[in-house]
Amino acid sequence: MAHKQEHDADEGRSASKAYETRDVKLRPLLVFAAGLTVVGVVVYLVIFVLLRLFGAQAAREDARLAPSSLSRPESPAESRLPPEPRIQANPAADMRLLRDQEHAILTTYGWVDRQAGIVRMPIDAAMAQVVSEGLPVRQPESAPPAAGTPARVKTPRGETKKAVR
Repeated sequence: MAHKQEHDADEGRSASKAYETRDVKLRPLLVFAAGLTVVGVVVYLVIFVLLRLFGAQAAREDARLAPSSLSRPESPAESRLPPEPRIQANPAADMRLLRDQEHAILTTYGWVDRQAGIVRMPIDAAMAQVVSEGLPVRQPESAPPAAGTPARVKTPRGETKKAVR
């Protein structure tokens, strides 16, 4: 017995084709779009109300004066300057001033510590002095031994070490 495959209207497939022969159901798609729109409008309204509420609350708090400002009168200078740390008014001029100070330190003679006898000198003069006099050399006996070398053991004269067998 051969069974003939019938076209099932609910399934949406034909016996001869392996793909859908009907269009998409429009009603569920429209219900989803409408629901998404309603949810979007509700979220927008909730955010709008919250922003109004928080804005009014911030305005009321700003209107109240802080107790510390009521206890002491402000001087004209205090009312105009913001609290520390302040933003630089002219960063380019501040950087130029810093560079000029650094240049003066690097190119002039001066005391670093007068009591200890430490002075600073210009870089060019220091380099010329190193070239003419050379770098200071450490004496061999004052230098610590290099890493990995055994320390010298001084033995008194006249005595020899006996080999242990």
